[in-house]
Amino acid sequence: MDFFKEGKASFFAEDKQLKKAEVFFNPKRKFDRDLNILLVDSLMHENSSGLELFSGSGVRGLRLCIETGKFSVFNFNDIKSKEIVERNLELNGKKLSKIDKTVTSFDSASFESRKKYDYIDIDPFGSPVFYLDSALKLLKKGGILAVSATDTAALMGSAQKACMRKYGSVSLKTAYSNELGIRILIKKIIEEAAVHSIKLLPLMFNFEGNFVRVYFKSTASMNEENVGYAYQCSNCPDRQVKEEIKCSYCGSKMHKIGKLWLGPLYSRKHVMKMLSTLNEENLNFTEDSLSKLSNYLTRISNELEVFSYYTTSEISSFLKQPELSISIFKDKTVLSPKGFRTTKSFSDLLNNGLK
Repeated sequence: MDFFKEGKASFFAEDKQLKKAEVFFNPKRKFDRDLNILLVDSLMHENSSGLELFSGSGVRGLRLCIETGKFSVFNFNDIKSKEIVERNLELNGKKLSKIDKTVTSFDSASFESRKKYDYIDIDPFGSPVFYLDSALKLLKKGGILAVSATDTAALMGSAQKACMRKYGSVSLKTAYSNELGIRILIKKIIEEAAVHSIKLLPLMFNFEGNFVRVYFKSTASMNEENVGYAYQCSNCPDRQVKEEIKCSYCGSKMHKIGKLWLGPLYSRKHVMKMLSTLNEENLNFTEDSLSKLSNYLTRISNELEVFSYYTTSEISSFLKQPELSISIFKDKTVLSPKGFRTTKSFSDLLNNGLK
């Protein structure tokens, strides 16, 4: 067991591959935890209650409790690591003295509680779909739900049978597969929430390699009309959200993708509030963390709210021409270093946008 410090938390864990570690900790996810802390600090009220269904070492929950000051009640749960979570809570005892802390080791798929929570976190290895029911039963009105997934092969089109089995959607391997994965994950969570008569607003997303994380707020707003299908040409980069059997650009067959979420991937209002908090409050982030968070949120807040993005590499490959520099495109995306968004059709983009 190794000793770590991250943010204001000290803890014991194992920096090993997940299958070999008893108490898994991934230091590469620090940015994601920083983003999580900023979101909670910006959007949640004081004296909130929190539930972490997969605590692992407890680092995420520890940092949320210590650094945001928003929680008066927090339940750390993990079927495998109750003892190390208790040890890490004791290690940070003075910093947590005002919080009513509970450590449990229940199966996250059947977690039950007499009370509901303002914040619920699902961060498993693999798919989160098996744990949505127990979490949604316990989410308060106006509460925030955070969900992670690492089964990106299913979400991003490499394992289509698994995607249909887990998420009830058809995915496709494309230049923008990570966005498809995010949209399919959002769709599934919103569907499951509807079973519990809960409406969810997507607040924020984060994609890092084989890791997807999305945040929602329970809301009274309607969102069912934002679920549907997308269509991708089998021959060229053209893609649509309106039904087409043949590509309007080259006449080839269109692949049907979905169902998936077709609405905004984030809430601009809430992103701007996070940026305001980052600029105005002293959250004790390092200069490096402040810079990364500010850059990420600024870029998201400036993204066009359109379905998918193109990449310079997919266009150059199709045209069999040298690749254009991404710097010539204004509306870039955080999802790809070579990606940009546009309101133009693929035909208009080639005829007008690349000159």
